[in-house]
Amino acid sequence: MITKSRDAVIFAATLILMAGSVDAQTHLDTTEIDQAVISKLSAQFGINSIVITHLDLTQPFQTKSRWSFVAAKQPDEDSSAEDGAGNRRGAISLCFVKNDEPDCSEEMFVAKYREEKISFDPGPGPFYELFASDVVFAGPGRTLPLLRIKSCTMSGANGNCGVSTFLFAYDRRADRFRVVFFNMMGRNNNQEARLVENGPLLGSVIVAYPTNDPPFTYFVEVYKRISDGEYSRVLRYRGHTRYGDGNLLAVIDSEMPETLRRLGLWKAGDALPVPPRMPRVCTRLVMRKGVEWCEPN
Repeated sequence: MITKSRDAVIFAATLILMAGSVDAQTHLDTTEIDQAVISKLSAQFGINSIVITHLDLTQPFQTKSRWSFVAAKQPDEDSSAEDGAGNRRGAISLCFVKNDEPDCSEEMFVAKYREEKISFDPGPGPFYELFASDVVFAGPGRTLPLLRIKSCTMSGANGNCGVSTFLFAYDRRADRFRVVFFNMMGRNNNQEARLVENGPLLGSVIVAYPTNDPPFTYFVEVYKRISDGEYSRVLRYRGHTRYGDGNLLAVIDSEMPETLRRLGLWKAGDALPVPPRMPRVCTRLVMRKGVEWCEPN
């Protein structure tokens, strides 16, 4: 029979209580931060928003201070803003919280719009949909973390909106987050801005957007980050993927062999790049007229 001394039992119980206290304290801190954000937004807009996202940034970025990212949405029924279809839409506020002090001014986001001379209709804010808010990694072995935020402006009558993709890096010297990549485009024509999370282009950003003249294809751009600076464009070309061609692959995936070829990372006869999200109905990948193609069942 295995027995335990009284001291060992007490020690084990103490460890359990300590672990429980850590979880409880973490939950308490999260609740307090969320409430601080809600109070800040209530004072700013006169509407009680609801927290829809809370990300701890302290651990993945190993920050000096305690940092969090919180997104909160105004209830649609309490908003006076309407989309192109006449539906009331509550704005989404994006807040960085240092220790217990929220910054919901969205100045870093709006500054990028000003730099690119992008304007939008005035209202409670520029964001009405949040597609992504997560920590991604631009280096091997889950290194070089970045905060990715993908959001959308108010949609028009046709459902289109301005999709903004932001990547934030942590500046350890200044103990703050700053934008290192920004892109804005529509969403109705298979446009996409994607951070590559594996393979030879790990950490790069690929952007695909439609041309305005025939033959109607897509421009493809590749951005890379040098050292700890912002992303810079290293490639731009007019692809062969056509509008409505029936290919089930995303434009970035259909153009991947050509993108890699132009960067000296692929040649005819090499294995075709496998998309990170393969359509379930694909049986095999083939090349057709310079484009990677998904053949369905």
